[in-house]
Amino acid sequence: MISYPLLKRNFIQSLKPLTIFVSILAMYVIVIVYMYDPKLMEMLTEYQKLMPEMMMAMGMSGAANSLIEFMETYLYGLLMTLLPFIFSIMMCNSFLTRYIDTGSLACVLATPNSRKKIVITQALSLILSITLLMGISTVIGIVSCQVLFPEQLDIEIYLVLNGCTLLLQFAIAGICFFAACLFNDAKQYYAFGAGIPLLFYLIKMLANMGEKLDVMKYFTIFTLLPTDLIVAEDPQVFFYNLALAVIGILLFAGGILVFTRKDFSI
Repeated sequence: MISYPLLKRNFIQSLKPLTIFVSILAMYVIVIVYMYDPKLMEMLTEYQKLMPEMMMAMGMSGAANSLIEFMETYLYGLLMTLLPFIFSIMMCNSFLTRYIDTGSLACVLATPNSRKKIVITQALSLILSITLLMGISTVIGIVSCQVLFPEQLDIEIYLVLNGCTLLLQFAIAGICFFAACLFNDAKQYYAFGAGIPLLFYLIKMLANMGEKLDVMKYFTIFTLLPTDLIVAEDPQVFFYNLALAVIGILLFAGGILVFTRKDFSI
């Protein structure tokens, strides 16, 4: 139910941005792991004291008693959530919005492939790209920890943490994909496909500051990635993951349905 030539073309097209984002994530992951050194950890603690509100907003607050807790605090509040989200926006634009906005979708639809086959291929390309980004980043994290701090990383929890993060990115990609299928031009796509997840992230930052703003955590999808509960191996995490999976599936299915029925005026 997919077009393999189109899937191959998408893979080749995604190699350059994938390499760039993998390189950026690799750099940050290695730097953060390296900073697990006690002397450098003291510097981060001082940052928390000097800029408590900013560090809390970015999810980089709290004590870390192990390498996995340290990585959860300083990687998953900002970098491992925001960078893959930006990657999803770019890939969704490349796989769908650009074709629709420029009118070149007509050339794709002129091939002996149905609309449904084309849009499912593009959805699969987006999902595979994000999975590849997260997968490579996970491997880099494990290798970095084993080289710098052998046997100190709880690899099982780390894999679960990255799996849950991938589900969050799947749901966010669903928002991007649905917006790309719904709208006919790039401006509307960016306004909703990128704007809604970005708004969710800003709400998350406000909720992280606690006190009266804590109630705002119920209005953002990022709350469904409770990294502290994941590291603590809390069984409630299953329900958060289920919610993310359902959101992602519904959005991708809705986008496919819209694309197959909509007049794109091409």
